[in-house]
Amino acid sequence: MRPILRGGGPAFGGARGGVAVAGEARTTLGTMRERLCSKVACAREAVSTLTYDYGDQMAAIGPLGRADDPHAHDLCAIHTERLSVPRGWIVVRHETLQV
Repeated sequence: MRPILRGGGPAFGGARGGVAVAGEARTTLGTMRERLCSKVACAREAVSTLTYDYGDQMAAIGPLGRADDPHAHDLCAIHTERLSVPRGWIVVRHETLQV
């Protein structure tokens, strides 16, 4: 298997300098307190979760969901704002209530 490099130094995988074998990457990174953006090469902290409903041609984006949902994608603030979907699809944005 080819190694996956995500960041560097002890904060990203200990002595291996951020290198993790495929399948270990989430375990190694899962020990960190923050959740990272799912976009390739993005190491920013996730602030929202994206899910798709292919049948209704809809993308829903809202507050961070469960960390163990394999069908959800965590996004940072930049990727949340830049989200684009295929022509004909709708985007539903669930905003959190400010108290």
